[in-house]
Amino acid sequence: MTTTRTKRRNRLQIAASYFRHKAVLSGGPIEITLESTAKCNLYCPMCPRHIYTFDNENMDLELYKKIVADCKDYVEFVWPYGIGEPMIHPNIFEMIRITRDAGIRTGMSTNATLLDERRRDMLLDSGLDYVILAFDGASKETYEKYRFGATFEKTRENIMNFLQRKLDRKSPIYVVLQMVMLKENSHEVQAYRKLWSIPGVDEIRFKRDEVQIDGSKIPGGEQKGQRRNPCHLLWRGPLYVRYDGLAYPCCYMYDEKPLGDLKKQSVMEVWNSPGMVQLREAHLTGDLSQYPICQTCQAPRPSLAAMYGSLMLNSLTGKARALLPHRRLRKELVW
Repeated sequence: MTTTRTKRRNRLQIAASYFRHKAVLSGGPIEITLESTAKCNLYCPMCPRHIYTFDNENMDLELYKKIVADCKDYVEFVWPYGIGEPMIHPNIFEMIRITRDAGIRTGMSTNATLLDERRRDMLLDSGLDYVILAFDGASKETYEKYRFGATFEKTRENIMNFLQRKLDRKSPIYVVLQMVMLKENSHEVQAYRKLWSIPGVDEIRFKRDEVQIDGSKIPGGEQKGQRRNPCHLLWRGPLYVRYDGLAYPCCYMYDEKPLGDLKKQSVMEVWNSPGMVQLREAHLTGDLSQYPICQTCQAPRPSLAAMYGSLMLNSLTGKARALLPHRRLRKELVW
């Protein structure tokens, strides 16, 4: 069976398990996050670093290779970044090539402060499929407030040069300009659209604040109430793997007990570990009393139709989301 057919079959198995309320899965995660580094060059006020303490470490390249080789038959997309700024890792471009050579598509988010001439060419050479350029403001005042340590003009220059090089090379990389909606930038939506409605930008995204830190969050913007459906991320991924190989159900449970250690275990062993199965069962029954982090989770809670789309389609590009019936469902696929 070809790799494409194998991955399509895996996706169908995952979708069937979700809709049949199965907690033990025969298929593997569709996406996986491999935290290339926990280091960052900024200290943004809306970042989880203001809530948790993170180690200042990089993922070992051999561990990265091991995990990619282990999951290449079913994983469709790898995010080689996590809590840190991926451009800091000295081997980030090699990591992307390793993943691509394994037949897996790749994407990452970057604050673009380090996207100089050398790195932009290396990024385009690496074969990265999808990049989120995190630029949280349409004015110098708001951008520098929320991207503390960065300079508006310099970062914008980096992005403009990257977009021009993308066009010059006719690169197919999908570029998203993203602004997290926060207390003092939410009035800049139209200005932001105007700022980034330029050639080379494939999508402009306004993302709800999922961290909700006092001082930065929009008052009353918290997501509350009972979940309508079990969290689909526990079936499709991305499974979150820390720089040291410790695996977690998702990035929102970074501070919880790990499911296992990918230095010693396979991805599928962790994917169907007792901890993961118990968490899925809790979501299926609706009893999240043992998982307070899930009760207050601010990740999007899409409708059943949008979840179906995320399981059956590659939801990372506008082309795939356009296949969904209307705009609201397409918007729900952003998490």
